Amino acid sequence: MSIKLIAVDMDGTFLSDQKTYNRERFMAQYQQMKAQGIRFVVASGNQYYQLISFFPEIANEIAFVAEKRRLGSERRQRCF
Repeated sequence: MSIKLIAVDMDGTFLSDQKTYNRERFMAQYQQMKAQGIRFVVASGNQYYQLISFFPEIANEIAFVAEKRRLGSERRQRCF
């Protein structure tokens, strides 16, 4: 069985205590995921526009589940 999707929570999981992440390292990992057909999903209770601000280079390529599951988007198209 192969991995199809990786979903991450932001606060306290993907982000450091300073609300940052190693962008260079992540972008290298993201390119590897993309090459293997693995989708990346950001899931958080935070607001959608706050979440996309963490991923300006790829916000149109990844999916978001935001605002406590009230808003989902993929390629900046609202899903539900």
